[in-house]
Amino acid sequence: MSFLRSLPPLLLAAISVVAASQTAAVPAPPTGAGSTVSRIIGPSLSQVAQALNGINVRRWKAPNSVRDAADGNVASIQRDLSGTLAGLLQQADASPTSVPAAFSVYRNLDALYDTLLRVVETAELAAPDNEEAALESALKSLENARSSLGDAILNGSQTQQIELVRLRAAITAAAGTQRTPVKTTVIDDGPAAAHTTTHRRHTTTTKKPSSNSPPAAKPSPNSSNPQ
Repeated sequence: MSFLRSLPPLLLAAISVVAASQTAAVPAPPTGAGSTVSRIIGPSLSQVAQALNGINVRRWKAPNSVRDAADGNVASIQRDLSGTLAGLLQQADASPTSVPAAFSVYRNLDALYDTLLRVVETAELAAPDNEEAALESALKSLENARSSLGDAILNGSQTQQIELVRLRAAITAAAGTQRTPVKTTVIDDGPAAAHTTTHRRHTTTTKKPSSNSPPAAKPSPNSSNPQ
C-alpha cells in the first residue's frame, strides 16, 4: 500500500468513501449471505465419515497388498477429516467473504475425493454389497458437495471482480477530478480611466546672425598705436 501514501489527501478521502460504499453493497461471497463453507460440504463429510466407520477392510476378499493400500487410504481420509480439513473449514467459516480461504477447502476436498475414489474402486471388487453401497453413496455426495462449493467460489470471485472494476473506475474518476484545474472568473468593469501626465518642454532658442548685417570691421594693418 505504499503507493497510497503518495496520493493527495482529497483523493485518499475519495478512495476511502468509495471503498466503504462498495464494501457495504457487496454480498457475502463466496458462499452467499447466511451460508458458510461448512454448511455446503458439512453433510457430505459426515456421510463420508459414517461410511468409513461402517466398513472393515480386513474382511474384504482381496490380497493383503490390496487391503493394505485400501486401509491406508481410509486412515488418510479419517486423519484429514479430523485434522487438516477441519482447520481449513474453521478458517473459511471465520472469513465467509474470503475466496482464497474457500478455495483452500476446495483443493483439499478435491484430493479427498480422489483418495475416496480409490477406496470405492477397491470396494467394488472386494467389499460386501452393503459396504460398497455406503461408500459409493458417500462418494456421490462428496462429488455434489465439491461441485456446489466450486460454483459458490466462482460466483463469489466474479462478484468481487465486478466490484473491483467499479472501484477502480471510481478511483480513476476521483483522480481526474483532483487534477482538474480551477477556473478563474474575471469580471470586466470596462476600460480603466486614463491618467495623463503633462510634461512641459523647456526650449532654449539661439538667435542666428542675420545675413544682411555688415561684417565686423577688421583693423587696418597700417594703423599705428597712439603715442
